[in-house]
Amino acid sequence: MLKCQPKIKILTTSILAILVFYGNICLGRNSDGTLGLIKLPNEGIPVVLAKGQDFRVISEEPGNLFLIDITGKKIPLNPQWAEKESLGKWVAKVWLEKGSSDENPYSIQLVTKDNRVDINERAVWLFDGFYEYYTFAHVSDIHIKSTDPSDENSVIFEKIIDKINQSDAQFVLLTGDLTHNGSIDEMKTFLKLLNKFTKPTFVCAGNHDRAGDTYEQFFFTSMYAFRYSKDGFIIFDSREYRTADPWDEQDNVLYRYRRELKSSRWTFGVTHRYEFTMGMRTQLTLFVDDPVDFLLYGHTHRENTKEESILPWGKTKVSVVPACKDGFFRIFDIGEGGVFPRPLVCVK
Repeated sequence: MLKCQPKIKILTTSILAILVFYGNICLGRNSDGTLGLIKLPNEGIPVVLAKGQDFRVISEEPGNLFLIDITGKKIPLNPQWAEKESLGKWVAKVWLEKGSSDENPYSIQLVTKDNRVDINERAVWLFDGFYEYYTFAHVSDIHIKSTDPSDENSVIFEKIIDKINQSDAQFVLLTGDLTHNGSIDEMKTFLKLLNKFTKPTFVCAGNHDRAGDTYEQFFFTSMYAFRYSKDGFIIFDSREYRTADPWDEQDNVLYRYRRELKSSRWTFGVTHRYEFTMGMRTQLTLFVDDPVDFLLYGHTHRENTKEESILPWGKTKVSVVPACKDGFFRIFDIGEGGVFPRPLVCVK
């Protein structure tokens, strides 16, 4: 039997941005918006868990970890830290014994041995369980291009945030071109707007977000995977376009993610853009050897045509969402019977 849709409260997500600890004022992230000590989870790559599940934290340093709810209550965690030389970071495995009935976000806080404090908002979401039937929203090509809150693209994005917050979507996928020039200031503006969502938000990089390593400074990685309910989602980076590419890091990671998610009911590839000339090994992994069921992307600023509804390989279905900056987003219904995209929503 399918469970009823959850009701998620409208929250003020600026809670705990400033925290007083041992007489010191400590800010989440750095002053320019880039990640501080805690790299993962964060607002763009959160963890979404049910009770009894575990998750990992990646940090510059080990320390005591806490979850902080919307009232400011701190929940101590029992992390098992190990130094990961390949990352140059510390990784903690954390188990959660209890879920949450209100399905509100938690901030995650790190306190080092020398009492330095870092915090990422909206980074952990706890649930009593997941739903066999659920919905999610897809947004792409936001193109934040100014720190001015009255800028047209920012205004449209806020309208879409309001619409999605009022919808039945359980989480949001934002597929690239979050900013127009990939600058620190644009990304900081995007982050402020992102934290107005009252649902988990999963981001990926677009070609316009590529200004050095700015994207990684804000979200740490452009490749990751997560499960929701019975389904798996692989977020990958589409910046490397080659007709024949070497077996590089992305190919290794995608191969591992695909194997880990084989047991999923439905699997989704999520990226900023797709072209038939993209790296062949990436395409073989995701669309030939063990094809993902659906590919979601943006980039084109238009909806896919009927001819573009299935990849040339012949199995993976495609859904492209037009640009957020033009007012568009889409909600999907997911269940045992399949994946069903709803009609586009336009806020203009």
